[in-house]
Amino acid sequence: MGQQMSRVTFGIIVLLLAVSALFLFKQPLPQPVTSQTGERYVVTDSAGRQVEIPRRPQRVVVLNASNLELFHAVGGTIVGRPTTEALPPEVMAAVREVPAVGITPNPNMEQIMALKPDLILGVNMPFHHSLIPVLDKAGVPILLQSLDTYQDIIATLRFYGDLAGQTQQAENIINKLEADYAAIASRNKERPAPKVVIIWGTPESFHMATSRSFAGDLVKRLGAVNVADQGDDGGGQMGYVPLSMEYVARQNPDMIFLIMHSNDEKTSAKFRAELTNHPAWSGLKAVAANRVYQLPYRLFAVNPGTQVGEAFAVLSDFLYPEVK
Repeated sequence: MGQQMSRVTFGIIVLLLAVSALFLFKQPLPQPVTSQTGERYVVTDSAGRQVEIPRRPQRVVVLNASNLELFHAVGGTIVGRPTTEALPPEVMAAVREVPAVGITPNPNMEQIMALKPDLILGVNMPFHHSLIPVLDKAGVPILLQSLDTYQDIIATLRFYGDLAGQTQQAENIINKLEADYAAIASRNKERPAPKVVIIWGTPESFHMATSRSFAGDLVKRLGAVNVADQGDDGGGQMGYVPLSMEYVARQNPDMIFLIMHSNDEKTSAKFRAELTNHPAWSGLKAVAANRVYQLPYRLFAVNPGTQVGEAFAVLSDFLYPEVK
């Protein structure tokens, strides 16, 4: 099984990470710079592209769930959205009547252009890079963004608040998120740091999440030691590295977190069965202590946006059960 886990192709990695909005290609988030016209921004997106966009866009199309949730939270309005159910119920209800333009990895260009957008918010992945030539020719700007860390959420909320002309609403949300995070972090101060591994994937492919992934970033902020960051193959610039159960056995973590790519119970059961059938599994300290936890799909398989405080709380309860 170890060999099967290590032979995952780059194409599978791209597909998995795309749907969950946990992205491998990381650059700084957009930093607004006023152009000479005063009615436009020149921003640098997560792909390192300088893009001129309207200061107050009126016809925004969003191509992924995470950016849609954040843009909606600060009072932004949209004319097009992705075909997805990976949104909080209240957001889904608010945008249900907005025209859908296809799933995130394969948006429908004809439908997008029919909406006459003045700004498109996408993700920094190849399938959205491929849209750039057509959109450039049509004079429609697209920002390619990554949401890999807690700080990315904060920066994106502030940026979207500025775009939507709702800076105070954005700051109110940010202040609450920061206060919730500070309260949780303070409870865990001076606690012994547990050693963990975060396993992400499907029954066909398994990865370890490093601290450059969203879940890994939250774990690090809460003081835990992520074994995927250790050793010569600890991830480098990558958010995920192929799972090696032999390596995990050598590290022998205190607890194991599982993030399943599907919310289907049968698929989830198969996922766990594939892992538990590995010869090294039963010898792990975390398994013997019954400290193997499946993280909620809605908070970890898809970037939770403004629900990140709840994600922190879930992790904190697992990492430091004695602290309440």
